[in-house]
Amino acid sequence: MKIAILYHQFVRRGGLEGYLREFSARLSEAGHELVIVTSRIDEEIKPPGSDVRIIPHALTSRGTLAKFAERSAAMVPDLKKEVDAVLGFGRTWRQDVHRAGGGCHWHYSKMLPWWKRWKPKNQLELSLEKKLYTGGETRRFVVNSSKVRAELAEAYQVPGDRVSVIHTAVDSTRWRPADPAEGRAELRKKLGIPDDAPALLFVSLDHRRKGLAPLLGALRQVPEARLWVAGQSLDSWQGEIDRAGLTKRVTGLGRTDPLPWCQAADWFVHPTHYDACANTVLQSMASGLPGLISTGDGASEFIREGTNGFLLTEPGNADALADKLKTALAVDAASRLAMGRAARETMLPLTWSAHLEKWMHAINS
Repeated sequence: MKIAILYHQFVRRGGLEGYLREFSARLSEAGHELVIVTSRIDEEIKPPGSDVRIIPHALTSRGTLAKFAERSAAMVPDLKKEVDAVLGFGRTWRQDVHRAGGGCHWHYSKMLPWWKRWKPKNQLELSLEKKLYTGGETRRFVVNSSKVRAELAEAYQVPGDRVSVIHTAVDSTRWRPADPAEGRAELRKKLGIPDDAPALLFVSLDHRRKGLAPLLGALRQVPEARLWVAGQSLDSWQGEIDRAGLTKRVTGLGRTDPLPWCQAADWFVHPTHYDACANTVLQSMASGLPGLISTGDGASEFIREGTNGFLLTEPGNADALADKLKTALAVDAASRLAMGRAARETMLPLTWSAHLEKWMHAINS
């Protein structure tokens, strides 16, 4: 099959970008011919044999979003004469199938402070999203959680039979538990953390949205725990950490591979305000790390309370989060390991082969 993919940037940074790199590579490996329409691509991640067509980007991110949406829409009629399917991502509105990897912006926007809701970029994103879901120029929609499908029905009255839920695939050969005799003890020794001190892992590129503030508030009430923070730098948070008396208990890991930290931690903590279906949750579960997962994340549909993790129904409430942390830390080691095994087993069906099969069904339906 010859497939065109529309997205304004194929780069290394970002969750959707990471998904697209892997998705494109897997399609190419499966024998599909790809046409990549974008404004920016890192040459080293270009899928082998793909045909790349560049729409020049604007001087600002807002301008690039608008220009790419308009120009890619104008290209689609001609593209459809040479390809079997046109797949759109991000803020495009004209294609055969569109995937909303970031969720429903209308729903997320309602959670923002009023002054952020009225910023030009936010208003542009709302406008482009409305055009996508109400303009009638996209045949089918793909989302990565049932939560997002429900939000689209609420916001834009999109019928459920036009929306396919295809959960993001997880490479469980990479995301796996460590050998019991390796990894955990060595990392803890390196950080100077006693083996019996509970270690919590938080992974984020947007600490505000992902809930670091209430997590720090909760950590003050759980003095025995240590917190590892991977992703975004803690530089702008250091003052708050110091004032909370947490300097010696919070360690910033920076932009590092989260895998060894998933293997070494006791719990993954994800008190996000909003996520469509965070890859970090799926990856940590595949690594055998049970989590405390916000119901604000579509990935929470995988959590079976007390069996493979815990649900955070009030992720922004530091006291409620502290109570849930205390519940988790009271779980004995054997039971926690059993929860980790159950978390991994939950992820094993999310293979890339199953993922592509569901995509082919969505394209052909």
